[in-house]
Amino acid sequence: MNILLTGSSGFIGKRLLKKLSKYKKYKILNLVRTDKYKSKNDNIKFLKCDLDKLNNHVSKIINFNPTILIHLAWDKIPYFSEKNSRKNKNTSIKLFKFIEKNTNIKNIIVSGSCFEKYPPNKKYRYFKKAKIEILKYLKTSSKLNNFSFQWLRVFYVYGPRQRKDSLIPYLIKSISDNKKLTLNAPNNRHDFIYIDDVCDCIIKCLKPNLGSNIFEVGFGKTTKVKEIIKIIEKKKNKKFKLVSNEKKSNKNFYAKITKLRKKLNWEPKISIQKGIKMLLN
Repeated sequence: MNILLTGSSGFIGKRLLKKLSKYKKYKILNLVRTDKYKSKNDNIKFLKCDLDKLNNHVSKIINFNPTILIHLAWDKIPYFSEKNSRKNKNTSIKLFKFIEKNTNIKNIIVSGSCFEKYPPNKKYRYFKKAKIEILKYLKTSSKLNNFSFQWLRVFYVYGPRQRKDSLIPYLIKSISDNKKLTLNAPNNRHDFIYIDDVCDCIIKCLKPNLGSNIFEVGFGKTTKVKEIIKIIEKKKNKKFKLVSNEKKSNKNFYAKITKLRKKLNWEPKISIQKGIKMLLN
């Protein structure tokens, strides 16, 4: 199976590529923007390629003959401005059109976002709009061009090599450095999912004859930020210097994973307690 992968230098993509490299049946061509990436694995290749200039690499991609596209790239995360969201939307649709025209793609797997349904605030409105428009394009195009797609509405992913300003790395660093911790909403609840569970779900989506699906990918229940603080305090045997604005908890939005269980036989394996312990170790 030949897989074309975008975003393999990112948080999820890097972890996914490491997992995929263990399967000899997969050949993977990574589209990356620099030539610094090398692989000792014969099944993994890197092609320096700007997604806005795919036509410069037509022959190499055609010769690779991908049957699966995994599209994880999203430039300049965490900037969710109208301009950046629109640029990423246009780049994604341009990629799909190129793939449809030049390959015999059978399945496209895309990382959506829980913010499509549950945006926490107006900051994400353009990001939400861009993701929804990309999904709308795929719904129409997949029928016209006879391929399937798997749209993964991923909830709050955490794990190794996450951005330092993300919530859980910020909490861990604050207590490790004995710094005062400032939180606006420690009572907020989120559906946190460990990165390995997300990667395992993506790999499950490589299964043939799935049809097109929209999946919600999360642990299936929420955890309050204060509960995560307590887990870290217990593991580190330290107390946070917490300064907080005690707001009411946000609505209890979590991934509905019943469909994943039925269609893919997928179940998250790593609890928030286990995941944080793995990070601290």
